[in-house]
Amino acid sequence: MRTCVFHIVLLLLVSLQAHAQITTPPKGKRMDARQKEQLAIDDQLASQYYREQDYENARDLYLKLYDKSGQTSYFQQYIECLLNLKDYDKAEKELKAFARQNPSYLKAATDLVYVYTLQGKPDKAKRQFNEITKDLPDNAPTIRSLSYAFQNRGLNDLAMSVLEKGNTILNGKETLYIDMAYLNQTMANYQEAFRYYFLELEAHPGQYNNIRNRLQSMLFYDVNHSISDELRIALLKQTQEKPDNLEYAQLLVWFALQQEDYDIALAQCQSIDRKTHDQDAQINNLSGICLNNKQFDIAKQGYQYIVDKGKSSPFYGQAVAGIINAEYQKMKVSNNSDKKAYGNLKKRIEEAYDEVNTNDLTKLSLIEADIMTYQLDQGAEAIALLDQTLGQVGGKQDQAALKLKLADIYLHNDEVWEATLLYSQVDKSLKEEPLGHEARFKNAQLRYFIGEYEWAESQLKVLKAATSKLIANDAMTLSLIIKDNLEADTTGTELKRLARADYRIYQQHDDQAITLLDDIIATGNEVSKPHAIFRKGEMAEKRKEFAEAERLFLLIVEQFPDSYMADAALMRAAMIEQNELKNKALAKQHYEQLIDGYPTSIYTAQAKKNYRKL
Repeated sequence: MRTCVFHIVLLLLVSLQAHAQITTPPKGKRMDARQKEQLAIDDQLASQYYREQDYENARDLYLKLYDKSGQTSYFQQYIECLLNLKDYDKAEKELKAFARQNPSYLKAATDLVYVYTLQGKPDKAKRQFNEITKDLPDNAPTIRSLSYAFQNRGLNDLAMSVLEKGNTILNGKETLYIDMAYLNQTMANYQEAFRYYFLELEAHPGQYNNIRNRLQSMLFYDVNHSISDELRIALLKQTQEKPDNLEYAQLLVWFALQQEDYDIALAQCQSIDRKTHDQDAQINNLSGICLNNKQFDIAKQGYQYIVDKGKSSPFYGQAVAGIINAEYQKMKVSNNSDKKAYGNLKKRIEEAYDEVNTNDLTKLSLIEADIMTYQLDQGAEAIALLDQTLGQVGGKQDQAALKLKLADIYLHNDEVWEATLLYSQVDKSLKEEPLGHEARFKNAQLRYFIGEYEWAESQLKVLKAATSKLIANDAMTLSLIIKDNLEADTTGTELKRLARADYRIYQQHDDQAITLLDDIIATGNEVSKPHAIFRKGEMAEKRKEFAEAERLFLLIVEQFPDSYMADAALMRAAMIEQNELKNKALAKQHYEQLIDGYPTSIYTAQAKKNYRKL
């Protein structure tokens, strides 16, 4: 019915148009109100015809509109109709006439090349192209516009020819390398794209950030790693052929970090420093990145490079602390239980106090207190050390970090109220900062341990919106544990059992924790059981019992597929296969199951990334 009404309206409008006495205004003269109204009606009709692919009626109306108004946009639509009707001869004739009358309107000339191409007349297309480009102006915007006109018609080779010729004509006054790089990028000619990006970098080093961002966007769409492989080869070649070009060296550092090739990144950063002697901050930062990604040996190499420079480096103290921290973290990850080794490391820390300034005291004290508490059973001595350091440092962040560690140790020693007081102090002093968020989460976790679930929930609710993704995720997970368990068991009995086990895990009393978890697995409900199994899987993974850890994680997926723990368990199983058991096929299978079975999971994006990497 709606279609019928529309066509009746069209017929009436066309009839009115046929009877209207409209005089086409001479070019350069203004239309009266009636003529403008008629023009608007015709414009709407033509657009409707074109959208409905009624190109014949659209063609006739657009031609009339152009005759009345002289607007080139109507002529362009008229040509589009002819092309859709495959009336190439008519399009050729019209474009020739228009180009003669409007020699400065280059789009008509480029469209004529397109028409010759559609007609299968390559010689005519070539002659027309040569005619257009023989007198290119010394003007970058005009050259770019002409290139874009060819690109819009899919004539990318001609668009590139325009840019290359234009770049020669400009003769360094301005470069078109970025345009040529991007055009090659859209054509998937990645090596050529890299070449032009590099030429632009050599011509204008200030474009470094822009070029790096463009390369980053290419890597974002690199599904099968073909682009990254080509970029790696291209960058290595450039740095070898032009070792004095620091921009290439910096690009290689950036790229190596994107690919998690930390050893290459560090070696290149050190190479730059040997030329410039100003990379201490970057090397220190890179060493920290390696440390956070468990690349302990590479982190130590970076820190040692700074230490070898001597105390004249402003990062000397941080590097000394960094080496010790890297060694300690490596010992913990390898599950080293050699108290003598930890004792030796503690002695090294005490010797290092004389080498660092006040600003680095905090880092060394935190490491030493951690070793004393969790490895040497010297919790009371650790508290005394931290109290002493608190009296020596004055920075707000340092004070907060020391208080957080002090609270952790108090909680480890079952001194709950001392711990919650310190967490509250840090939360209050750094309310909207990462350490403040961490303190609030730890305080909520403490209340969960001791059964104050309502208080814990009120704090977790705020933390779900924290700027720190890690804290926000941890808060969401703990909130779900509390909520789901209380819904399944309103008495709170199961939640108390879970909280008690989690508390023992936190205190690193593993034997007690396993006994509590086994009891929950044997007698718990549908909500508490998967949580207990997950915790046992985490503990097995920490002990490097990877096969057992994977078995436990997959047990959750098999027996409790609807649990909020299932997607996390599947992710952990996949990462164990990928990183520890080195079974790519099984890892891919787990990632596929996660992507397909849990599409809304917070782990899905990372699963897709890891899957593509495999």
